[in-house]
Amino acid sequence: MKSLISVFLVFAFAKAITAQVHSSLEHLKLPQITQADNTAKNEVYRIQTATYKADSLGYEPVVLQVQNFNEAGLKFQDYQQIFGKYKSETLDSFYYTGTRLDSIVKKTSSGGFDATMIFECDNQGRVTSEKATGKYINYVTQYTYENNQLQHIEMKLKRGNRRTATYYYKKGNLDYVKQHEYKENGELKKEFTVYYTSGIPIARVTANDPLITVADFTGVYKIRTQLSQEQAIEALQKAAAISRTDLFNKRKEITQQEVMLEQYSTSTESSTGEWTKRHITRKMFSKLEDRWVFRKLYFPDSTTVGSTQFDILFQHKIKRY
Repeated sequence: MKSLISVFLVFAFAKAITAQVHSSLEHLKLPQITQADNTAKNEVYRIQTATYKADSLGYEPVVLQVQNFNEAGLKFQDYQQIFGKYKSETLDSFYYTGTRLDSIVKKTSSGGFDATMIFECDNQGRVTSEKATGKYINYVTQYTYENNQLQHIEMKLKRGNRRTATYYYKKGNLDYVKQHEYKENGELKKEFTVYYTSGIPIARVTANDPLITVADFTGVYKIRTQLSQEQAIEALQKAAAISRTDLFNKRKEITQQEVMLEQYSTSTESSTGEWTKRHITRKMFSKLEDRWVFRKLYFPDSTTVGSTQFDILFQHKIKRY
């Protein structure tokens, strides 16, 4: 591989995307427009991240991305560049009236996935509907609320299939989200439930699947346990409410067999609590794949933490263990 030490002098505004939530724990949700939605713990105006692949010959970027936020803490721009065989560029621009989301305009290098998402809000500024139009992106989504909490989402795609997500709360806090996906003829295609603790998704149960997906601070795993799924989820949620270490220990305690979906080691800046370096090992088509993620955060007082340059010392440190 070609070593690209100064690649970010060229891509000064670019950053690589790295999802904080594993794809297996994703479900229908409101537009992710705040800093908290986009993995920042502190007030920032920009987050840059770079994802690399590396081997004994060197390293090269896989994805670059930048997220910019306005003074109200709302995202107004999200740029992403993917390298390699399926190289592409995408720019999402967010438009507001005050703090109310009006639209998102997506521009892509190929043009085929260009789209415009138009939003409607109620008198409290909450998103109630979303309509997306484009060559390949066409859907209408409705959001409903009860007691000032998101209760239900329904997405209808142009070709006729649809998805729904219902939110359930316990003592005012999100407990779990149940999602259903339907075929064009109305037949149920998929059903799963994502469980939360303290606003963080920690587990997923899929209908007709005995395995439970669990996410803790070390990674994401599919586990088999002697407990019933209900008992396992209850135990995991109670442990997660105590600490992330308790969740890790409880997962290990109740697991008979496990399959690793994603595993990571993370370096966090003690001054801000923001993570800046992460090594990810994930299973892709029965093969293990390594990714190295580095990010830089910009704060309103003009200070920064982290870097998007590849950190060889971090790589060597992780490989030693």
